Amino acid sequence: MEGTRAEPIPTLDEPLVLPARRRRGWWIPGALVLIALLAFILSRHTEEQHFLELVRQARPAWLLVAAACQVGTYLCVSGIWWMVLHRARIKTSLWALARLSLMKLALDQVIPTGGVGGSLLVGRGLRRQGASPGTSAGAVLLTVLCFYLAQALGVGVSLFFLWRRAELNDWIQWLVTGFGVVALIIPMAILWATRHREWKPGRFARRIPALGTLLKAIAEVPPGMLLNPGLLARGVVLQLGVYVLDAATLGAMLRAMGQQVPLSTVFVSFMVASMAETVSIIPGGVGTYEAASVGMLNLFGVPVEAALAGTLLLRGFTLWLPLLPGLYLLRHAFRRPAPGGQAG
Repeated sequence: MEGTRAEPIPTLDEPLVLPARRRRGWWIPGALVLIALLAFILSRHTEEQHFLELVRQARPAWLLVAAACQVGTYLCVSGIWWMVLHRARIKTSLWALARLSLMKLALDQVIPTGGVGGSLLVGRGLRRQGASPGTSAGAVLLTVLCFYLAQALGVGVSLFFLWRRAELNDWIQWLVTGFGVVALIIPMAILWATRHREWKPGRFARRIPALGTLLKAIAEVPPGMLLNPGLLARGVVLQLGVYVLDAATLGAMLRAMGQQVPLSTVFVSFMVASMAETVSIIPGGVGTYEAASVGMLNLFGVPVEAALAGTLLLRGFTLWLPLLPGLYLLRHAFRRPAPGGQAG
């Protein structure tokens, strides 16, 4: 974050206003990495021609498969919230919750808060669906826990695959170390806070974006909700479904390029790139994700130009296409007063 003064922390009851200073320039570091990767490909005439030919000859049928997979990811994420609301006997539409999932994705890409900021934003949407403050807070925090637990499971499976193939090189081990720190600190901090609800952050901690909102949300969660074995297990399965469907989208993109890549290879490449995105300080992992994905696919024998074309098409489906409607919804959805005149 630029400057020395902390931006106002949004709460579940305030209209969403994305600070202008955060919006400007968030994409520049990642864009430089991505440009360098593209320049490497396009500077080599033979690979440049092959890359452009692959893009021109992409088979549209596989793009439809990718679109269907992406719809499935939004339904999986919203399924976690639906599960919590259903447990609280609140009837709502899964498609309405999928709209919240789209807005969450957009906010998480724009402001780097480890997935917490977008989840807290969703809390306001769940309140509009009739959830109590405790239920909505529990739903969004359960999503954060499931996100990191499912990612850790997917990474663990990928590491075993790489170990069996003797492909655990130094940069992957460093990446795993960084990911392990993030994947442990955030869930453990949330669980610790549920047992120490009276704790108040110091002056320095108050400058961390979304921390105040997170602590307020934790204080409202019903005791034991985040550690409910049934909710947690089903939520992790749904979040794993997101990773599988995203990896399937990458596989569809490679098939569109005419590449017959084993599903195991695609999944491992996707999960390593996902780790790079998680540990990156760049919102959305722009640039770092692409570099890791192309590097892993090429490690498994996929031509660089095909790996880059497939990865860029994947990012188009998972990041750039949803970003515009997501930001539009973010700017308008929560400025309207909630039904009954309540703020949210």
